[in-house]
Amino acid sequence: MEPQTSLKAIPARSSSAKLQAVPLSTRSHLNRTDEGLHGATGAQKIISQLTTQRFAVTKLTLSHNPLGDDGISLLFNYLCSTAGSRHRIALCEIYLNCTDLGCKGLQVIADYIRGNEALRALWLSSNALLPDAAVLSSLANAINDSRLRFLSLTNNNQLGDAFAQHFLPFLRSRHLHELHINSVGLTARSAPAIGAWISGNSHRNNDGVCHLQTFKSSGNSLGVNGVWEIVRAIERGNWGITKVEIYANQLIPSPALPDTGRLITQQPSDADISSDPETEDGMRDAERALQRVLMRNNYWKRQTEKEALILLRYSRPSLMRSKSSVITGTPSRPTSPPLRTATSLFPFYALPIELKLYILGLLAPSLSSAQRMHIYNYASDPSTLPSLLPPLRRDPGKGCLADPSSLLGSSVGFQVNSPNGEGQRCADGKCMGAGNSVLCRREEDRNRFFEAMGCCAYEPDREGVSSWTT
Repeated sequence: MEPQTSLKAIPARSSSAKLQAVPLSTRSHLNRTDEGLHGATGAQKIISQLTTQRFAVTKLTLSHNPLGDDGISLLFNYLCSTAGSRHRIALCEIYLNCTDLGCKGLQVIADYIRGNEALRALWLSSNALLPDAAVLSSLANAINDSRLRFLSLTNNNQLGDAFAQHFLPFLRSRHLHELHINSVGLTARSAPAIGAWISGNSHRNNDGVCHLQTFKSSGNSLGVNGVWEIVRAIERGNWGITKVEIYANQLIPSPALPDTGRLITQQPSDADISSDPETEDGMRDAERALQRVLMRNNYWKRQTEKEALILLRYSRPSLMRSKSSVITGTPSRPTSPPLRTATSLFPFYALPIELKLYILGLLAPSLSSAQRMHIYNYASDPSTLPSLLPPLRRDPGKGCLADPSSLLGSSVGFQVNSPNGEGQRCADGKCMGAGNSVLCRREEDRNRFFEAMGCCAYEPDREGVSSWTT
C-alpha cells in the first residue's frame, strides 16, 4: 500500500508545479479579450481581479467586450481611487477596442489621463464615439497634461469633420508622438483644420507646430485636394513628422444624373469644386510629393541628432570646470606653489563665454539657438554626469537583450551588461540596437536625451526659416 501512496503523491506535486509555473512576462498583463464582459457587471469582475492581483498591472487588454459607458466609467473610477492607485501608477498600455465606448465613458477616461505620468499607449478603436465638442476638447487638454505617446481613434466613423474642429486645435502635447484617426469620417472640409494644426497656424495652438512623428488618416474622404493640403502643411511648417499614412482617401465620383431637360439652378459648394482632378494619377502625384517631404524630415532628424551628440561631446570639457580649480588659499592653509593652469595649457578657457559658445556652435550648424542652449546647460551641469561607482545592486531591467543571431551559446536571450557592471550600455556586437525585436537601453537613454534637449527634429530659427525642396 505504501508504494501506491507514493505513486499518487508524485503526480499531485507535478500538477501543483504546473499551476505555479506562470511566466513573469504575463504577471503584469491582464488580458480579458472577448470574454463577454458586459456593462457594470463585467467591469466589477475586472475590478475584483485587479484587487486580488499580487503584481501591479502594466498592460490592460479589454478589447471586444461590450462594457459600454457604465462599465468603462466604473472601471476608471476605480483606477482613479485610492484602492486602484497602485495600478494607475504602473499602467502603460490600455486596449479598449470594440467596447461600445461613448462620450460619457470618454470623459471619465479623459479625467484618468489628466496628470498621468505612466500611461503611454491608449487604444480606443471601433467604438461609438460622437463629435461632442466639450468631451473632445477635454480629452485634448487631458492629453496635453500627460505623458501619453500613442493614441488610436480608428474606425470611429461618427466623429466626422467636427472632430477636426473640436479636437486637433486644442492638441499641443509634446509627448504625443503617434496619432491614428483612420476611418473617422473626415472629408475635404477637415483638410484646412488639419493643415493649420500640423503647420502650427491654429490660433489655439500656442506652442507652435504639433509634435507628432507618426500620423495616420487612411480610409477617410479627404480627396486629392485634402491630401495636398496636408502635404503642403508639412512642407511649410512641420519638420518633426517622419511617417504619414493617408491611403484610401480618394473621393468616389458621383454617378451622372439623367438628362431631364431642366436647368440646374443649385450652385456647387466650395468642397465640390476641385483644383486637382479626383483621379488615381492625381492621388499618386500627391503621395510622391508626400514621400519627398518625409525624406526631407528624416534626413534633418538624423542630422540634428548627430550634431546634438557632437556638440555635447565637446561642450562637456569646454564648459564644465572642476571645483578644485577655483579653490584658493586661506590664512590657516597657504596656497601651494603655482602650477600650470588649464588656461595656460588650453587658452580656449580664457575666452569670454560668448566667444566659447559661438565657437562651439560651429560644430552644430543645423541646430537652432534654443537647441544649442539646452545642450550647453546640460553639458555644464555636474548633476548630469554619470556615476563613477558601480551600483551596489544590479537592476535586471536596465540591460540590453542579447542578439539571438550572435554566437553567445547558452547566453542567448539573456540580458547583456557592460563589463563595469553599470548595466547601462550595450555590449558591442551583441545588441541588435535599432532592431525593434529586442530592447536597447542605450538607445532609450539617448532618445530621452534628444527629447529633453528638444532635438528630436530639425528646428529652424524663426528669423531664417528656409524651405528645402527636391
